[in-house]
Amino acid sequence: MASSHDFMQKMREVQAAREKAIEPLAEVLGQRQELQRQLANLDAPYAEAFVAAKAGGWTEEELMAMGAEEPVKRPKGRARGTRGTTKKKPEISAQDSSATPPAGTVPAQESGGEHASATTGAVSG
Repeated sequence: MASSHDFMQKMREVQAAREKAIEPLAEVLGQRQELQRQLANLDAPYAEAFVAAKAGGWTEEELMAMGAEEPVKRPKGRARGTRGTTKKKPEISAQDSSATPPAGTVPAQESGGEHASATTGAVSG
């Protein structure tokens, strides 16, 4: 049976080999992150140049045939200062539902003495 000292020595050797194996990955990972940052910094100027070339008379197909790539499209997020965009959807739904109420529902009564229509099968009186 191995002594605790021998056991710990073998563990240290294994750990040292593992650390040495990861050093190249750590180095490349750092370089890769830096290049990705640089590339991200070029996205906006590239997109502007691509749009300017199109405005100058080039078609997207012509630019791509010459080796240009379509600019990276950013995911559409909420525009700054437009908090009301999410509130418009319920308003549209409310308008649609007031025009034609779903089957089986009773429309709200309007003021002015008008009679509200009842659901199918309901007795009015």
